Amino acid sequence: MSTDISPTARALRTLEILQTRPGTTADELAERLGVTERAARRYVGILREAGIPVESVRGPHGGYRLG
Repeated sequence: MSTDISPTARALRTLEILQTRPGTTADELAERLGVTERAARRYVGILREAGIPVESVRGPHGGYRLG
């Protein structure tokens, strides 16, 4: 993804990814968004701050999913 995309657009893209692919890991999100894992986790945090219930599950079948 291009670097001129706003954080809001990336947060919305994160929401779209989680809607279509529940269980997406931070690594997978980062790859799809074209950012670091840390940034991907930050976008998940933005969604949570906006009141969107994003759950995280640890383990081999873990990842982020909408609550």
